[in-house]
Amino acid sequence: MENSASILAAYKLIRAITDDSSFIETLTLVQGKSLLGEAAGEGVISGFATIDDIQVGIFANNSEVLSGSIGKKSAKKISKTIEDAVKMNVPVIGILDTSGARFAEGIKAMEGYGGIIKALNLAYGNVPTIMILKGNCFGMASYLAASCDFCIAFDKARLATSSPLILAAQTKVDTDKVGTAKVHYEETGIVSRIVSDEAELRDCLRNMLDYLMVSEKDSVDNPNRVCNSLCATSSMRDIITESMDKNSFFEIKSEFAKEVVVGFARLNGMSVGIIATDSSQNKRLTDKGARKITDFVSGCILHCMPIVNFVDCKGVENNLQSENGTLIKDVADMLYSYNVSDNAKISVITGNAIGLGYVAFASKRSVDYSIAWDSAYIGMLDSVATANLIYGDQIAAAKDKASAEAELAKSYAEENCSASAVAESGYIDNVILPPLTRQYLIAAVMMFSAKR
Repeated sequence: MENSASILAAYKLIRAITDDSSFIETLTLVQGKSLLGEAAGEGVISGFATIDDIQVGIFANNSEVLSGSIGKKSAKKISKTIEDAVKMNVPVIGILDTSGARFAEGIKAMEGYGGIIKALNLAYGNVPTIMILKGNCFGMASYLAASCDFCIAFDKARLATSSPLILAAQTKVDTDKVGTAKVHYEETGIVSRIVSDEAELRDCLRNMLDYLMVSEKDSVDNPNRVCNSLCATSSMRDIITESMDKNSFFEIKSEFAKEVVVGFARLNGMSVGIIATDSSQNKRLTDKGARKITDFVSGCILHCMPIVNFVDCKGVENNLQSENGTLIKDVADMLYSYNVSDNAKISVITGNAIGLGYVAFASKRSVDYSIAWDSAYIGMLDSVATANLIYGDQIAAAKDKASAEAELAKSYAEENCSASAVAESGYIDNVILPPLTRQYLIAAVMMFSAKR
């Protein structure tokens, strides 16, 4: 029998991320038997605590106890914690460090996993759900990490549907490259943030819970602050941080689909979701970028959070790989998520809104209020492509084709695709100078957040 002292590591982590003396354990003495042995609590700690005075339901398993496996009784402890959290309307936090199902229990363990997955699926959308990858998370447990609002991983954590050792034996792959936190942060987008220690994890949880659970608080920033540093050449992250309350932007999935920036912020104390498309370095929206937006919009819908779009998008990626891949379906899913949302949606066109860039993120059919910087370009195609389509013969006949193309493109853009031209046609609500962005956003979010 493994001594309960061997689960001190899990207790230590729970106490490190929760408020002092706030953790109350439940089902402490539940114990089962298997070929692997037995342990008090089944190697799972469950209960309730507070994080910055926000009550949460929390469970943690430990790889040092029964090899981190999950059996029938440990699964029931986890399911009960999730179900009770939903009844109490408090967030669910799970700490995963497991090799997967307890093979010695066979179908009983699988039935237990079915209960956990169902409980977590039913919790999703009712309360915030956050999974933490502490170490290995293999087998059925891997699906828990992708069935929640947010997944936070320690930098050495691993996430895979089967053990990397098994995969390596079958395919001869390098086990060091299978299911790493880095892979799921940069390539799959399952991991929202990577942390290196307990203190960083606590800060991350505090930020997430604050934005999700506290919709409005007193702002220490001036609502009438003029953002004098903003201009047409400002980087997208500078635009976001300057427009929002000072030091409030909390980005997630920063290394996944880099043409899209998502995260939370405060705007005059109001909690808002930020979605920004960034066409710098000629980046266009990819299938991964569309999925990143869909997931984030879905989260904002579930938690009734206003959405602020910062738009600089030249359309979708156009190459053979994209056309033969999942791009069309991923973009269609993204459009659906926007259009079924009743959240307040405010858009600021800071650069380009070309093709899908306008239709998805700034169209009056998709958002409640749409404004553009005076330097913005809004059109079906970029000005050069448009000039060649409309004035192709004239350009071909010119002695200096490059100069003719540039002049005709500029003329067409000014007459048809400038922010003022589009506003005159009624397709955006206003044209503003960049330094006034914050003031307009605050007024718009306050107005449309009250809609039904």
